[in-house]
Formats: sequence, structure tokens, C-alpha cells
Amino acid sequence: MIRIQKRKKAVGGTLENHKITFDPDKLNLTKKDLVDFCDKCLDEWKQNKRANFRYLLAMSIMRAQISITPDKVLKTIWAKIINWFYDLNFENALHDPTDEGMKFFKKLRNVEDP
Repeated sequence: MIRIQKRKKAVGGTLENHKITFDPDKLNLTKKDLVDFCDKCLDEWKQNKRANFRYLLAMSIMRAQISITPDKVLKTIWAKIINWFYDLNFENALHDPTDEGMKFFKKLRNVEDP
């Protein structure tokens, strides 16, 4: 089980940390879903094989790896990838100078209790 800490809401000028439990065993992503995703990408990239040769090669290798990897291992790996992706999106949003909601959130993060 992986523990993820997320900042939730402002309380009294500070942010409370709430632990969200993320159980990779309950991830609804199946091996078939991952292979289907790879196949869709491959089909799209095959329309221009010359320009997409590197992508076709890399995705074919990834598809083969997914096919031979046990489900439990795939769930653990993809749970980490998904967690990383959400964290990356959050950090990118924090650094986006045009996002008004994030500007407000940054102000809340920097407010200290009196």
C-alpha cells in the first residue's frame, strides 16, 4: 500500500494535511487496458511510419513488457506513475503565472497563524 499526502483545505490560515490512502490492488486499470492503449498509439503512429519509427519501436517494446509482466507488478508500477503524474501536474499548476486559482492557493499556503 502506498501512502500519499495531499494538501486539502485551508483552516485558520494554514493548510491541513490529510492522508489519502491509495491501494494499488484496487486500481481499475487492467493489463488488457494497458495493451489496448499501446495498440491505439501504435495504430495512430503507423499512419506515418517513417516519422514515428522511434515511437513505434519504443511502444512495441513497452507493449511486450506489459504482456509478460505479472498483474500485481503492473498495478504497483502504474500506481506510482499515476501518483507521480498528479504530483507533477500540481507542481506545474503552482508555477503557472496565469492560473488565478493557483495564485490564490499560493497566498493561502504562505499565510501563517497569528
